[in-house]
Amino acid sequence: MERDFRYLREKYGDAGARDIFEKICTELIQAKFDCDAHNIRVSQGDEGIDILVGDFNKPIENYQCKYFLDGIESAQITQIKHSFQRAVEAPDYKMRKWILCLPITLSAKEFKWWSEWSGQQEKLFEIDISLFDGGFLISQLKKYEIYEKAFDDDIRLKLDAILSYLENEKVRVCNEIIVLIDEADKDIYEDMLFVKKLESAKIELVEGCKRDFFNAEFAEYTIKSKDSSQLSELLNKLKLKVFNLWETQFRRYQDETNGNDLLTRTYERIESFDTTTLDCPPLPEVSLFAKKGMLHQWAEECSIGWLRNYKQKLDEYLGHAGK
Repeated sequence: MERDFRYLREKYGDAGARDIFEKICTELIQAKFDCDAHNIRVSQGDEGIDILVGDFNKPIENYQCKYFLDGIESAQITQIKHSFQRAVEAPDYKMRKWILCLPITLSAKEFKWWSEWSGQQEKLFEIDISLFDGGFLISQLKKYEIYEKAFDDDIRLKLDAILSYLENEKVRVCNEIIVLIDEADKDIYEDMLFVKKLESAKIELVEGCKRDFFNAEFAEYTIKSKDSSQLSELLNKLKLKVFNLWETQFRRYQDETNGNDLLTRTYERIESFDTTTLDCPPLPEVSLFAKKGMLHQWAEECSIGWLRNYKQKLDEYLGHAGK
């Protein structure tokens, strides 16, 4: 039988379930940050905050709890965007980080939207944006040794079942994402910098690059949700190896107007090293597609490109496209 946070609604009703879910989030954040974490009473003037870390004298961490059980559709997307917009426009405080807490694991399609939207907002407002899903929240409660004291036996048993279900669900989704982007989603990354760099360099088969970027983003999300410094360090080292492969090829194949040769040569090097230099058994989430996608993660950060003077070429391309 599937287990998720739905049982809270069955036991406590909609309003009570939302309160319990926010309690779970609050217990965790207060355990992590002690007296610096504060739960905000719901009112007209709560300014888009459920839980904050810090005070209004300097930029805060803002945690937003959304008890969405049935996935992220247009109505839920609207709520998420509205909450974030209220927070960034609040006159009484500034944010350094905005964290969305959900009781579910995102599907592949949902993660496509989240990846694009959160990346755009981070660049636009210069704010770190993170996602805490249900499995991550429960794992963190156990890590900070508040799981046993925060919940009664009935809730603990339910949460154990939920954690097992969500972890299996994340593995299932991770296994499903090595696919082409659906036709309906072909424009989902259209405005991102890594796509503009590909276009400015006359790169062909951009849809495959979008697929690779998505696989890299989802793999990183899956690994970081395990909250293991060791696994995160391995991921960072793997990304650096991919960067080094690009750097070597960039010295050899950089061109003024066409980046197809550079991208192809770098992809070929990643393929050839997939089971040797780039092999990392502790990170089974990182497929060959994801390793290629790491190139586009670096490109999104403007750390790499496909043309000589790629930053200048991108500025010229964006300026021309805007006319």
